[in-house]
This record gives sequence, C-alpha cells and structure tokens, in this order.
Amino acid sequence: MINLAGLCQSPVYVTLSNAPGAIVPGGHFTLFFDVKSSSPLPDSLQESIHLPEKWRLLSQRKPERTAGQQTLRYFFVIGTPAECPSGDYLVTFGIKTREAQTNAPVTVTIRQIRKIEVFVVSQPEFVKEGDTLRVTYLIRNSGNNSEKFILKTDLGQIDSGNDTLSLEPNAKMNTVVSQVIPVTENNAWQGASSLTVLMTAPEPPVYTVTSIPVFSSKIKKIDPYFRFPIEIGAGYLSYRYGGRQVAAYQYTATGKGFVDQNSRHYLDFTFRGPNQFIFPAAGTYDQYSVDYHYKKKLFISAGDYVLQLNNLMEYGRFGRGLRVEQQFTKVAYTVFYQKARFFPNQKESFGGKFIYKISESAQIGLHYVAKHVVFRHQPFWSHLAGLSGSVRTRDFTLETEVSSGEANKKRDYGAFMRMQLSKKWISFTTNVIYAGKHFYGFYNNSLLINTNLGFNITRKLTIGGSNNFSDVNPSLDATLYSISPKDRSYTAFISYQADKRNRFFLFYSTAERKDRQQPSAYHYSEDFGNFSYYHQSEKFAIFYQGRYGYSHNYLAADNAGKRESFSNLTQPTVRLFPWIWVGGYFEHQHTSKFSSSDVVENLFFYGGNARISIKRSFYASFLYRNNYAPDELYVRRTFVDASLSLDVKRHVFSVSGGRSYIPNAGNRDQNTLFFTARYALRLNVPLSKKRDIGSVKGKLTGFGYPKQGNLIQLGSHKFMTDSTGTFSFEGVAPDRYYLSITQNEARADGVVPNVRMPMLVDVKRDSLNVIDIPLTRTGNITGKAEFVKASQNGVASALAEKPAVLIKLTNGETSFLTELNEKGEFSFKEMKPGTWDLSAFIPGGQDRFVIEDGKRQLALDADKTINLVFRIRPNEKRIHFSEKNFEVSVKK
Repeated sequence: MINLAGLCQSPVYVTLSNAPGAIVPGGHFTLFFDVKSSSPLPDSLQESIHLPEKWRLLSQRKPERTAGQQTLRYFFVIGTPAECPSGDYLVTFGIKTREAQTNAPVTVTIRQIRKIEVFVVSQPEFVKEGDTLRVTYLIRNSGNNSEKFILKTDLGQIDSGNDTLSLEPNAKMNTVVSQVIPVTENNAWQGASSLTVLMTAPEPPVYTVTSIPVFSSKIKKIDPYFRFPIEIGAGYLSYRYGGRQVAAYQYTATGKGFVDQNSRHYLDFTFRGPNQFIFPAAGTYDQYSVDYHYKKKLFISAGDYVLQLNNLMEYGRFGRGLRVEQQFTKVAYTVFYQKARFFPNQKESFGGKFIYKISESAQIGLHYVAKHVVFRHQPFWSHLAGLSGSVRTRDFTLETEVSSGEANKKRDYGAFMRMQLSKKWISFTTNVIYAGKHFYGFYNNSLLINTNLGFNITRKLTIGGSNNFSDVNPSLDATLYSISPKDRSYTAFISYQADKRNRFFLFYSTAERKDRQQPSAYHYSEDFGNFSYYHQSEKFAIFYQGRYGYSHNYLAADNAGKRESFSNLTQPTVRLFPWIWVGGYFEHQHTSKFSSSDVVENLFFYGGNARISIKRSFYASFLYRNNYAPDELYVRRTFVDASLSLDVKRHVFSVSGGRSYIPNAGNRDQNTLFFTARYALRLNVPLSKKRDIGSVKGKLTGFGYPKQGNLIQLGSHKFMTDSTGTFSFEGVAPDRYYLSITQNEARADGVVPNVRMPMLVDVKRDSLNVIDIPLTRTGNITGKAEFVKASQNGVASALAEKPAVLIKLTNGETSFLTELNEKGEFSFKEMKPGTWDLSAFIPGGQDRFVIEDGKRQLALDADKTINLVFRIRPNEKRIHFSEKNFEVSVKK
C-alpha cells in the first residue's frame, strides 16, 4: 500500500489498491490507483504514468468526473517485454494540480527465468565405423538473463571447445559435436551423440542425446569353414645356475577352443618338449597335456596337469596322470591318478572327492587321497580321508575341512577354515591351517592363524586390526621355489581414502620373523609405526612408505637389546607418452636387524622399470634392482629382466633375458642368468564346413530407374548391383546387420529407396532372406514464414526482433528438423513421396506468439514441390470490461 500526500491546501492522497506479485517476462499486470481528498478534487487535476523502457501500456481506464467528487479510481494494464531481465523496475503514477505534483512510485519485480534449450538440427541417417560423425545442435537461451555455460560431450569433441560461453536472452548458437566411430566386431549397432550444457548453480545440466545407426565398414572375408585355433612354435633357452651353463631347444604346439559347431566339446592341449633341463624353476620344462570339457559338466585332464583337490590334502601339485570330474544337479565327483614331477618327496598319488550340493549356497564333501611319499629318505604310503563343507552368500563365506591321515602306523590330523564377512560397516576375515607332525598332506607340521577385522566408520575412513601367526611347511613344487619364513605379528591400522586418487594408511605393528634357511639370514623382532601414501592419476602415480621403530636382532650372540630402526621407500611412475611408462624404486633402511654382529647399517636399495605397449602388437618391458633386503629373498626375485614381444597377425616373436635369485638351501649363488628367444605361428585349422550361416538376396525394383552400379552394403559385406539391380550375399554369419545403399548412381536424378534406410536385417542360420528395395522419385517441400503485426495498439513492437522458428518434418519413421534462413525461408529436398506431418514451433516462445495453422499434413507426390507459408503474429492480449462496479482490495 502506498500513500503519498501532495502539498496543496487540501491534501491529495494517491493509494495503490493492489500489489502485483512477481511478473514473468512478456507477461502483463494490472494496477489500481485511488485518488482521494478531504475536499472536492479540482478540475485542473491531471494524471500521468511513466513506464520503464520497452514496457507497454496495453489498456487504461480513466474515471468519469462529477462535480464535488472527492475520490477517483484509475485502472492500467501494463505489458512487459519478453526479453526483460529479472530485477526490480519502477512504475510511477502521478497526479498534478495547480498547487503541487503527487507521485506514487510502484516497484514491480520481474521474475528470473533460467532456461536453456537444446535441439538436434542436423544428423546423418547412418554412419560407418571409422568415419567421423558430426551432429549439429542448436542452443537457445529462452530465459530472461544472460547465461554463462560450458558445453560437454560424453564422446568426441565440440567445435566450440571447452571454454565458458555466454548467450544473451533469446539468443541462439549452433555447435557441432564430432566423434570418430570406433571399429568393433559388431555388424550393426546404435551409436550415440550427446551434448550437455553445464549451467551455473543451482540449475541442473541440460542433457540431450540422439542415436544413429552404425554398421561395420571392414571388409571381412566370408569364411565358410569352422576352424580350430592352433599355435606352433620353437624356442631357444639357456640359463646359468650354480656355475653351470645349460642351453637347449624346445618345440611347442598349443590350441584351445570348441571342436564342434554346437559348442559342446571343448579341447585345450599343450605339447612342449623335449625336456633338456635339470632345474625347472629357471627354464621352461616339457609339458604334454590335454584337457577336454563336455557341456561344462564333464572335465577330463590327461597327461600333465595341476591337481587342486582341496586345501589340506593337495592344494597344487603338477604331475602326470589322469583326472576326471563330472558335475550333476545335486552331486559332483572327481577321481584322479598322478605322478608328481617336480616334488621329490612324493612319488605318486590317487584318490578323489564326492560333493553333495545342499543348496545353491551350501555343500558338503567327502575326500580321500593315498600318497606315496618320501620323508627323510624313507618311502611309505600316507592315507588321508576328510570331510568338507562350505557356505557362500553375497556377504558371507565359510569353508571348512577336517582330515585324518595314517602313515607308518601313526595317525594324525589336519584342519582348515576360511571365513569372510563383508557388510557395509564391518569386514572380517580369518584363516586357520593346522597339520600335525605325522600328517603328510599338502602341509606337514604346520600352524597358521591369520585374522583381519575392519570397521568402516565412513565411506572414506576405516579402522581395524590384524594378527598373523605363520609357521607352515607347504610341499611346494620345484617350479615355485619359496621358503616360508616364521612370522608372528599384531597390527592396528587406520585407512583413509580421500578420493579415488589419494589414499593414506597408518598402522602400528609388533612382529617377529625368522628365516627357515640354514644358516639363517635374519631373525628379529620389531615394534614400529608405518605411514603410507598412494596417489594415482592418469599420467602419474607414486607410493611412499615411511617406518620408524625399534628392532631386536637375535642372530647376534651379544646384542644390546632393541636398537632404533627406520626406513623410507618411494616408488614413482610416470607416463611419458600414451604408450610408455617409466618408474623408479628408492629405499633406505637404517637398522641392525640383518647384521650378524648387531651393527646398525645404512642399506640402500634402488631400481627402475619401464614398459612400452604400441597398438597391442609391440610390447617391451625392463626391470632393474640392485639388491633386496634379506627378508625379501624367501621367493624368487628378479634383479634384471628385459623382454620384447612383437605380434604381427599370425606371427609372434619374443625375446627375454635377465638375472634372478632363486632360494635354495643348497646353493646361495644369486648370479642366475637366463635368456630365451621364441617364435610362434598361429593357424586356424578347418574342421568342418559351417552349418550355421545364412544368405541374403535382393533386388532393386521400380520401372524406368537405373539399377546398375549401386553399391549395396550388408554390415561389412559389399556387393555391386548388375543391370537388373540384383545383389547377393552368401555365407553370412547369423547376426543383425544394417543393409544400405552406400553408392547410389541414381541419387543425382532424384531417385531414392522407397523404404527406410538403412534397413535392419536379421540373418538366421540355414536361412535365405529375400529383400526387395523399391526405388522412387522424390518430391520437395519449400516454404517461408511471414511475421504479421498485431492489430492491437502498442503491441507491434513485439516484432522488432523476430523469434527463432524451427520447422519439423516427419512421417512416423524419419524426422528432419531445420531452422529458417536469413530470408525466413526453409526447404526439405528429395523427400520420399507419401504422407508427411509438417509443424513449426518457436522454442521458449509458444505463449508469446501464435503460428497460424502451425501443424499441417501434406501429401507429397513424386517430382512435385509443395510451397507453403506460416503466418506468425504476437499472441494478442484482450481485456473485456464489465459495466458493473467492483472493488479491488489487498488483505493486510
């Protein structure tokens, strides 16, 4: 309510009777002003109203004057411009008498409208693999304020770049999104082009996506044979170990795949020999193995194979023999016989297991194994029998085994348990292995207890603890040389995952480790704190680890107790180019735990690595380490390693060499050199003629049109039509394909297929698809838009700037979208005859403009051109007055 008094002898009061709310741009509102005085209003009273620039007075009503009248009411209808920015504007109503001027200012708020619209105005009907897809998008600011935004696409690049752009109200711009369509193994698929407009907060992004049919452009030779992949080759190998140099040649033949077209019989074989090595851990040993699968239910392994029956009896043994496994709905069984090849303490074994499936997540089993073992130069048979059970769900796993063994008239036992629990806020894992002194399974005289407990405080923060007691004696093959140290440790940790690239890890641990080799290289206990940091990005990664604590060396006869011990380790990795990575290793240890005299030493370990990978055809790697800490040498370690591999379609060349350390109680020489050079040839051996192929035949039809010289493409297959327009594709693999005319000699004469292209064709096995493609001459649709001024006074200014008009043409299968050119014209050339729906619309301005007959249905004939006109005028606002009196008031 506004009340202003004039400075005349009888005061004049001007009162606003209604308060307009927020107004949308282009909208209108009404103001009622009451003029009052305690005495009759003078005849000289004059009214006036002042509006902001481009605002329009749509209508006004002045009161009729009578003698002695003390109250007058004025009525105004005011229109705002469509492009009016948001904010507060002042409308002033004034009353003037001879004595004074009385003004009543009214603040009118224009509401902020934030609206960005995106339209696809140009896209191809289809695109081939390897080509560049270009889609044109129209971006229009339909709001009433200048907008700043960034354009983004999921695939490809935007011609306007990634810089921040801006558009004034009602302004528009075109941008093109380009992307190279990848080459795949598919014959027909749907590609996509997208554009996202990222506006400033809090407006959500505007996302638009369109799909385009994609077909293969590769020329694939139609292979009528069903083939089996085989690789044959030869290699030269040499190594030096313990002062002895050994060199030999080996020949290989491998193959794996289905041997029938129904994918029921699967064969995997490896033949490699002859065997000329006495130390399999350093070179490639001979191998003759055949694996056969039938319907993923029957599995047979003959020759050399790895036996993994269970965790206690046989967890991993490479040997020669026979294994048969068969799966049924509720039960499964395995039987085997094997002679161990690389474990001198075991000669042969046989046995099996029977599994009963209680449900999809639970099962129980019975196991039996008989082993002919050698212990302390004494051969004897060990008979093992056991029971197992397991439960597996989404967040819980439990595996248990108990076994009893009898050997040399002595009975002993073994047990195994693994439990894992993973919930949103907690994770728990425990492993237990026990094997008695007279239990001769995979473990003997062993005990392992390992537990880890973690609590997820938040998504990023985890705290927990773990313990590890390891005193195990696994019977490992000579190909996996490893000396398991005795290990006891207790740890409390905190893990913080800041984001996907950065992770921090902090823990405190008390531990004891002892070397099993004689003489021992280390035996120590230590209490220390550890801080680790890991960062990974697209081109750089780094790992840092720092430790500080105290260690006690038990190797020294006379030691001073615990001594200070600390270390720092850094491993950076950098991607110099998309195809090459280089890295380094730098570690310093200040400790006495490896000294036989308990002397504090400064140990420096360093190294580097590099790897190169180019187009999956060339691969190279290099690694160097000057040395390792003594407690790291319980498994095979590499000091120098270099390898090269070149894959040229059917030919594979590889070379490797280096120096490594292999733990062996009988040989402490670390200077173990090796070198290998191999060549392999890939072959696809034909087994039978394919039965699951189809054929596609067709013809271009239509009288009077040229049919010769049209290139028909079905996926990756191409065919040039003859004079009759006939095309044929034989031996096509069953799949979905796009069929298209990629080179139409008749197109210049206005002739196109009268069906939707590209056409999706389903090729089925042992079938013939017959396709007719009728040709037809085209028609044209042209037109223009006429912008008409309204008859209402004051509204004609709305056409000072013509709105953006889009024209859409569709027939239910295909749609086209275009915009008017500078002359207000549009056209659709070479359209197929038939019924089309044509419509015109104004983005963001449907309520401000009227398009007369904006939707039309057209019947287009061949060789005809339809011309039409769209008339566009402002949406006139008409106000009807009633003869009745009414009061307008605002509630307080």
